[in-house]
Amino acid sequence: MNRTNASWSDPASPVFGALSTAVAGVLPLIDPSKLNNTQRRTVHAASAVLTGVYAAVIVGGRNRRMMPLKVATGLAATGAALRFADAGDTFDAHLEQKLRQAGSRYPRVWMAVGAAALTFAGHLGDRAAGRTQLFEPMAIDQRERLRSPGAAVCSLVEGLLGATDWLGSDALHAQLHAAREVYWDDGFTSVVHFRVPDDLPRAVPHEQVFPVRGQFTGPDGTPLRLFLQISDGKLDYLGVEPANPEDADYFDDLIDEWPEPSEITYVLDDPDGTTAPLPG
Repeated sequence: MNRTNASWSDPASPVFGALSTAVAGVLPLIDPSKLNNTQRRTVHAASAVLTGVYAAVIVGGRNRRMMPLKVATGLAATGAALRFADAGDTFDAHLEQKLRQAGSRYPRVWMAVGAAALTFAGHLGDRAAGRTQLFEPMAIDQRERLRSPGAAVCSLVEGLLGATDWLGSDALHAQLHAAREVYWDDGFTSVVHFRVPDDLPRAVPHEQVFPVRGQFTGPDGTPLRLFLQISDGKLDYLGVEPANPEDADYFDDLIDEWPEPSEITYVLDDPDGTTAPLPG
């Protein structure tokens, strides 16, 4: 995936937030009453296209499977913007007049500030929603089911636990053999939740991310890493995250299948803020 393209087409990315906020702030500065018919129609067309692009991007977030809906939404928004462009000019003039009556010397500047602020607030909401969904991809209203963890998942967890004799790894090994995987549907997901019996020994500390992580390269070349979350001393979930936190705004769907154990490099955090590979 091309990060530049992903950034402007991702509603949660800073690039899209800056672009959409800037466009929303510039358009109200254009006074339709001072344009001739050709200029006004040109502005209408440009505004309609930008409206369609904005609508297409924010619908469905970064989910590529939503592309047909995105295209349909973009086209519908463009058509609606063109259809009601003249009504929009009338509302624009009415709002400007109201601001002047309220004592504003620069009403269009205030209109621009308001439009930019609303757009940026929407962007912040998209970012918050995107981060919430990152490790909570299953809908809470779906009935959870249990099954034995797959061989690929067990192999990856065993690799993380066996890469070092970290305190608590023996207890986590025992939990893995008795754990059940919680799932909501049969599709692949890059987060695996575990259900562990309460009568098994627990790892200490009770709340931790297991210090060994598994680093590998994603399908688009982005460095990724596996991590194992421990909660209440028990295996909680196996997840995938970007190795570089700065990539968090650009990755999409992470992976479509688990990596082979041979593709994994096991690493530990170094005191200097970097990671060091463990001996094979």
